[in-house]
Order: sequence, then C-alpha cells, then structure tokens
Amino acid sequence: MRKLSLIAAVVVALAINFGGSAFAAEPRAIPPDMIGMILTPTGFDGKIYESGQVDIGATGWFADWGNKLVLLQRGGFAIKEQFVQNDSSNDKDREDHRCIVGPKREPMSLDVRLLFAMPDHTKPAGKEAILRMGVLGKPVTAKSEQYGGNRVLVLDAGSVYFQQVQQQVRGKIRDVCLSYASVDTVFNAIAKNGTPEGFTDKLKMTVGTVLAENNSPLFLVTAIASNVKPDPSVISAIASGQAADKLTDAMQKIDTFIKADPTGQRAFIYKLMMMQSMTAKVGEKGGNNTFFMTDVGVPNGTPVPIR
Repeated sequence: MRKLSLIAAVVVALAINFGGSAFAAEPRAIPPDMIGMILTPTGFDGKIYESGQVDIGATGWFADWGNKLVLLQRGGFAIKEQFVQNDSSNDKDREDHRCIVGPKREPMSLDVRLLFAMPDHTKPAGKEAILRMGVLGKPVTAKSEQYGGNRVLVLDAGSVYFQQVQQQVRGKIRDVCLSYASVDTVFNAIAKNGTPEGFTDKLKMTVGTVLAENNSPLFLVTAIASNVKPDPSVISAIASGQAADKLTDAMQKIDTFIKADPTGQRAFIYKLMMMQSMTAKVGEKGGNNTFFMTDVGVPNGTPVPIR
C-alpha cells in the first residue's frame, strides 16, 4: 500500500514539474464584434465561441506547444476590384489592367465593389462555413496588448477571398466585359440595372457562380459596378458616330423639304446658303471668295456676295 502511495506521489510530482503548465488556465477575451475558434496542435476543435472569455490552456513543456485563439469578425466586408490602367511611371507594374470590350477590343476602366456577409454560425451550414474560413484564410498574429495576451490570431475574412477565388472572379468579370458588342452597349446595360439585362446584375450572377463552383464559404450580397470609363479614343469614336448620325438625319430632312417644292425655289435658296457658308470659310483663310454659278437659272458670271 505504501509502495502504491509512493508511486502516485511521484506521478503527481512529475505532472506538476513537467506538465503542470498544460493544465493551467489561460483565459483570452473574445471582443463583442468577433467570434472565436480554438486552433489546437492537431487542428481546430470544431467549436465556435461567442464573445466573452475562453480558456485556451497553457503551453506544454515544448516551446509554444499549445492551443491558439483565432478571432474572426462578425460583420460583413467589402472588396473592390479595380480594372484600370496603371501609371506608366510605376516600374513595378506597367501593365494595362483595363477590361476589354467587344470584338473591337475597346479598353474600359471599371471598379467592381463586392459586398459579402458572414455566414450565420448558429446554423449547421453557417458553422461549417466559418470553420472552412479558418482553414482557407490567412490569420496573422494579433497584438498582445490589443487582445489581452499572446497566442491570439486574427483572421481577416477578406483573406479567404484573396486566397481562394480572387483570380477566378477577375477572369470572369473580364469575360462579362468581352461579351458585350461595344462600350456603348455596356452603357445601355448599365441603364437596365435592376433587371436581368442589367450590367451590375450580370456581374453579381457571374461572381456568385464562381463562389458556388469553388465551394466558397463566402456569401455574396451584391456586386456594384462604378467608375465605368472608356478609353478617350473610344469616347471620340462614339462622339463622331453620334455626330454622323445627326448629320445624316439632318440631310434627309433637308432633302425631303427641298423635294416637296415643285417650283425649285427651296433648292435655289439652299444652294445660295451653302455657297455663302463656303465663301465665308474661304475668306477666313484669305482665299478667293467669289464663285461663278452656272446651274441655278441666272446669268453666268454673277458673283455671290458674302453678306
């Protein structure tokens, strides 16, 4: 009996000297705007901890061997994807990151804001999504003075997006831009936002599809396109096209107006007006501003005055 008691005493002494720290309480605080997960040496323990305090246990006799508290935000977050032309003076990146639109490959600057909501950790699917975020994300060491001690990591939910799906999302957004015939049709689609044909609505559906295909734990609330701006050359081409359309429409109206007069007076007056405009332009450049008209039913050699 005495021998058993002696063995028990030795075991307790060894536990106190070598492993006692492993049984000591090590409380860490979880702020009200966060939830927590315990990362053990073999992985997450599978639980979600509400705001308050949690005992993560002390380190063992091996250096830094023990649990860590991983903090994760409760609220949603936003990501801004930019498709812009970088400054040519930037030696690190001189690539043109603008979207390409249509078969004519018209460059277009674009910002897409993606708003995400955090999963509901009180439901089984939401809890599973949160735990997957812990695996997919990239937590960083927290400041000990900010969270009440060391062995605390903070996981930015946005890091899950950057680690898992960012490149796929950017590629699909480029595909959406390329699917439009021209920048002009993009602006027509923007005018239809809020309908299935809207530009923003198409972006939201596309990003949501990427998240689903990658089994992402992120929940997309909406996608908003802003700062849509075509290249100056594209703007000039659009303006020239619009001006040409207006000129064609005006010419058709004038032609109909002149042909409606069987006397020919309207045609004669229109010719005089055009000749007067031409002589004025020639006069501005210092040229000869006298024209000889032979087809208006008047004697040859009659000058047309500027005024």
